[in-house]
Amino acid sequence: MSYRSLLVRPAALAVAFLAAWSGQAAYAASARTVAVTVDGQRTTVRTHGATVGDALRAAHLAVGTHDLLAPDASTRLTGRTTVVLRRGREMELTVDGQPRTVWVTAMSVNEALDQIGLRTNGALLSADRSRSIPLKGFSLDIRTRKSVQLLDAGKVRRFSTNALTVQQALHDAKVSLHRSDSLSVLRRASVHDGMVIRITRIRGTQVGEDFAIPFATVRKADGSMYTGVTKVMREGRVGVIHRVYNLKYVNGRLARKLLAKPSVRTAAPITEIIAYGTRQRPYSVAGADGLNWGALANCESGGNPRAVSSGGTYRGLYQFTMGTWHSMGGSGDPIDASSGEQTYRAKLLYQQRGRSPWPNCGRYL
Repeated sequence: MSYRSLLVRPAALAVAFLAAWSGQAAYAASARTVAVTVDGQRTTVRTHGATVGDALRAAHLAVGTHDLLAPDASTRLTGRTTVVLRRGREMELTVDGQPRTVWVTAMSVNEALDQIGLRTNGALLSADRSRSIPLKGFSLDIRTRKSVQLLDAGKVRRFSTNALTVQQALHDAKVSLHRSDSLSVLRRASVHDGMVIRITRIRGTQVGEDFAIPFATVRKADGSMYTGVTKVMREGRVGVIHRVYNLKYVNGRLARKLLAKPSVRTAAPITEIIAYGTRQRPYSVAGADGLNWGALANCESGGNPRAVSSGGTYRGLYQFTMGTWHSMGGSGDPIDASSGEQTYRAKLLYQQRGRSPWPNCGRYL
């Protein structure tokens, strides 16, 4: 072997080493750091992938059917991408004795109630509103607050109760009944909001009965409230007509019932006044107002605000998923919202993600 060959070999090895090192350095430099927030807990993950789905796989995270992911898994990563994953939780609700199952991405009882649009002012809950909801699911019993009117011996009384049955409601209201008294409804009957319970007090051979006089309802426009919003300015109250009858029993059975004295109106009905909003909601979104939303809606749903896909996943004018609808601030089901609100939520979605939520119909914008 020549002296020259001995000199060339180390040089060739050095070049090969530098090339390998440069390749590894370039691969390492291609990795990017992505912020991932799972149920409010923020972390970072390094990935060589190009999409949100790649970042999730690098973080060993799977997205379930009821989970909420923003942005979509197909979204390409940038230096400013932040991935938010809210995992679905199953809730077994029992509302006034009626069971139902819902899925939420909320992490507390209070947040879950807001997410499903359930009004629980004055309700009794089996768990504290601040109670966290575990991933394995949660059971919650709710007894809503109901307004009841009681007609008793010529007088009307309104009270609120969380009771499920008439007997429980009367017990909570400290109303005592004699054996001879009768109720207009069964004691085991379910209580509902606006219920009227009439008590007939029977004493001897004479009985007094109360009859309800329905109250009228007046609706008044209010320009300070948004359309779709109503407010009871004054609660209605039924009036009462009191009648006294003489009863004649033969062999323990009623044989005759005669009016003993003229009927007396013991309470006049009070008209209920309901204000309804006429102010238009602010549906303007910068950068999205001038687009052809009607054409997009015609392509996605045929312009039907209550359209639902065959599998039930995509809903409304713009075929929202429930998760995307809620992430844009919507409540309940998009098909129950007005066309204006659906368009407003679609504009917010476009402002965040452009046309990508509508890969086929987005071109019409």
